[in-house]
Amino acid sequence: MTPVRLHELNYGEIHQILVETVLEQMEESVEQSPLVYFPVVHERVESFLLVNWKDVFEDCRTLTVEEWKQSECFRLFEREVMQECLSNRFEQEMTDRIFSEDKEANA
Repeated sequence: MTPVRLHELNYGEIHQILVETVLEQMEESVEQSPLVYFPVVHERVESFLLVNWKDVFEDCRTLTVEEWKQSECFRLFEREVMQECLSNRFEQEMTDRIFSEDKEANA
C-alpha cells in the first residue's frame, strides 16, 4: 500500500489518527481501558486541531503520516495533548470524574 500523505486526508481522518494514537499510548500506561477516556480524548484532540491546524497540518501537508509522526509538526501535538493524556494527573482526574458521575446517577 502506498503511504498516504497528509494532504490526501480530510480533517476527520486526521482527527481519527490522532485519537487512535493517544488511545494506543494510553493502553500501555493506564489501568483502565483507554476507551473509558475516549470522550475526553476526542474532545481534547478536537480542541487542539481547531487551535493548531496550521502548525500541525498545513505546514507539513506533503509528509506521509509516518514522516509526520517523526516531525516537529507532531511534536506540538505530543507536548500539548499526549503528555497531558498520559499523565498520572489526567488519569486520576478522569477516574474521579467517572466515579462522581456514577455516584450522582445512583443517588
